[in-house]
Amino acid sequence: MVYLPKNIKSYALFFALLSIFIASFILGLHNASLYKPKHGFDGEGHVFYIEYINQYKKLPAANLGWETHQSPLYYILGATLMQFSHTSKTAQYMNIFILWATIGVVAISLHKVFKNYRQVFVGVLALAALPMLNIFPPMVTNELLSLFWIISCVVAILFLVSVTDEKKFLIYSIWFTLSFALGFWTKVSIIMILPVSISGYVLVFIRKKIRVSTYFTILIGVILVISIVSAPILLRSKDAKGPSNIVKVITTKPYHHSPDFYYRLDWIPKVDMYNTQYYSLIGGAWNSFWSDGHNAVTPFVKFHKKAFILWCLGFVLLPTCLYGLLKLKKYGKNEALLINILGVSMLLIYIYYNVLSGHYSAARLTYEMGIILTYAFGLASAARNKWVEKILLLLLTIQFTVMVSFFWILPWWFVTR
Repeated sequence: MVYLPKNIKSYALFFALLSIFIASFILGLHNASLYKPKHGFDGEGHVFYIEYINQYKKLPAANLGWETHQSPLYYILGATLMQFSHTSKTAQYMNIFILWATIGVVAISLHKVFKNYRQVFVGVLALAALPMLNIFPPMVTNELLSLFWIISCVVAILFLVSVTDEKKFLIYSIWFTLSFALGFWTKVSIIMILPVSISGYVLVFIRKKIRVSTYFTILIGVILVISIVSAPILLRSKDAKGPSNIVKVITTKPYHHSPDFYYRLDWIPKVDMYNTQYYSLIGGAWNSFWSDGHNAVTPFVKFHKKAFILWCLGFVLLPTCLYGLLKLKKYGKNEALLINILGVSMLLIYIYYNVLSGHYSAARLTYEMGIILTYAFGLASAARNKWVEKILLLLLTIQFTVMVSFFWILPWWFVTR
């Protein structure tokens, strides 16, 4: 009598997840089929990169185009697929798979920490419904592949801090090394996860479960492999006009924003869901997270009911996430510490980048998307309480449904031309 209801709940959870996956996949396929590749964030530059590799069978010079300074892995994959399809649109379809590969890796880490499928489901649904992630699948962009490697690295570190034997320490270090190296070959911005990565290895040393000689041998190996594999990318940047992106970030003088840029909240009473990135650090981040605030997919409308619903849900989901993060230490102090270091470091990097840059795109959280792992863990942790879980499932279901409806591209939208 006890076994049957438990089974029914398991099947219900599986079919709910399957339904979300199918709906998300259909949304991605539909949008990619209509979305013109040269739209999006610097889409024309990304397309040029792929088409150049496909045509000439070599990498372009780092200063040849708007995006050719970027690491080449995503573009090599796009050009390889283009051999079969003869169109750069294939790179758009590739991003649909990368999105769910990323969510899948997050799910693995959620299960490791929580050991509860319902909490895992809440975390997965939180990401599947997140507007910030769903603006990227129809575009030609390396952002999602870069995010995949970032998440893979951090999840490897989460596994690493709980090891009690040297074999697993080696296995998870190899996982981390490969993810970081491939991430560097996708986008140099993977260096942003160094704070959480270093913290993870420090925690392993402090726990003293691994012999010191073995620990340092593997750690030196990790550093050497990453350095050797990353060297060609750094050397390639010498071909670019001017300093590399890394040097620019380190040496750029601060941009003189108006002081209120860092704290103004007048976008809330104005219900500004689209323009805040031009004048507010907080509002820009908020809208890039909860709606298509940069007009990358949806038509620009001063007020949109569906966007307003997504925007409002954030005012409930964010504090719930923060509450969950405070309770996360119950599931493991080391894991909680790393997840919170990831979130705080992403926010500090976000602020630092805005201090350096006056460009409106700096105020979106695109470059610090690793923070989605912290978000998923926060909501999954909060879902330990049954009533909170029910409320979250309701809100996230509404968010997912509205997001799919809002992002469903119509033939007359500007992104189809």
